[in-house]
Amino acid sequence: MIEKVIMFQKIWPLLGILAFWLGLASPAAQTAAEMDSLLENQAISYSDAARFVLPAAGVLPNNVGAQAAFDEALSRGWLPKGAAASDEANLGGISFLVMKAFGIKGGLMYTLFPGPRYAYRQLLYRKLIQGRVDPGMKVGGDYFLYVVGRVLDFLGETGEANG
Repeated sequence: MIEKVIMFQKIWPLLGILAFWLGLASPAAQTAAEMDSLLENQAISYSDAARFVLPAAGVLPNNVGAQAAFDEALSRGWLPKGAAASDEANLGGISFLVMKAFGIKGGLMYTLFPGPRYAYRQLLYRKLIQGRVDPGMKVGGDYFLYVVGRVLDFLGETGEANG
């Protein structure tokens, strides 16, 4: 009897892990395919950017569609004026979306005139975007993921998220 209890105690965690992995298999495969598609893009769209930023910031669930994420970001005023879902995102627009979605505080000019220009300057000042960049440059998928990764690292170090 004791041997059966011990065996059950050893198997139970393995069954839990198996159930967990089976539950994650479908979304993980979808996210990996989306990530590969994003990395192949030389210029991502605002809808793709919103699709990845808003769930990363905890604003929307991970399974949100690109159009729904874009609509949410647009309704909150987190995208440049006149942005369309299929427009190629520029670095200023991405910076503004990231600053707003993650609740990153800006300097005086960003506080007075929140928008893509000063969001870009704030992220550049904090060294979250680097290299030979310009706020009007189109953002490829690899650079976009680099910026989002640096922002997540920064927020993990400072605890500034949504604050």
